[in-house]
Amino acid sequence: MNVMMKSTPAVVAADMDDHDAHQPLTVEGAGGELKRVGAVRTPHFDESRTREEFRAVKRHMMSRIALGATNDGLDPRTILITSASPQEGKTTVTLGLAMSFMFERNSRVLLIDADMRSPELSRRMNLADELGLLDYLENDELAISDIVYPTSVKGVYAIPSGRPRITAPELIASERMRTLLNALSGDLGECLVIMDSGSVLACSETISLATHAGQILFVTAKGQTKRTDIDDALGILHRQAGPIDESRVALVFNKTDARQSPVRYSKQGSRTR
Repeated sequence: MNVMMKSTPAVVAADMDDHDAHQPLTVEGAGGELKRVGAVRTPHFDESRTREEFRAVKRHMMSRIALGATNDGLDPRTILITSASPQEGKTTVTLGLAMSFMFERNSRVLLIDADMRSPELSRRMNLADELGLLDYLENDELAISDIVYPTSVKGVYAIPSGRPRITAPELIASERMRTLLNALSGDLGECLVIMDSGSVLACSETISLATHAGQILFVTAKGQTKRTDIDDALGILHRQAGPIDESRVALVFNKTDARQSPVRYSKQGSRTR
């Protein structure tokens, strides 16, 4: 799978890689039992190509992190992955980005499965049946440590979606969710929080999540995503979680032609080679 990332005014291409996992971490749950270790893997692609592609995406995001908080005080280390419609590759982008940050010295990444309609990230990490985000938001007796899981990659942690419930949108929009995100940044130090969310046009809770995100990666699939859907979704984000501009949003073009150059830059949408 190929991915091309666009932010105004630059375009960057990216793809996924498969890396050898570090030794699993083990931590105890609230009852003293050993927690399940989440599996973090991405599909296997050409190693050198995909590694460099995702490094380009990562450097773009790190440059924003270096600038500090947005004008609204949002932390650029809190990153939302979303799209206009379902099935555009958000979870693969989430995992690929985490695997790239793994190579940063002393880097820590926390993945949150916030796609309550289709918790694909939890499934891929083998954490679909574990306590997770919705359980914590509904139950004041649960501690953050009860829902944070180690993974097979050193420095990468995960919060699964939790057990489904009809009140998911209201729980995501609650003050407890905001408090959780603020606490995660503090508890894990210089940690990047990456939220794999639902699509804007299908999931109302995605807008609530966007209000917390200092950076938003908007995934679109070549030959699949309609331009009108992109415009509608970005418009909704701007009106309800904005302002949305180049300081917060980058477009990630997924499923691009493998024959294209791995990394491309352009101004105002006109590609250069």
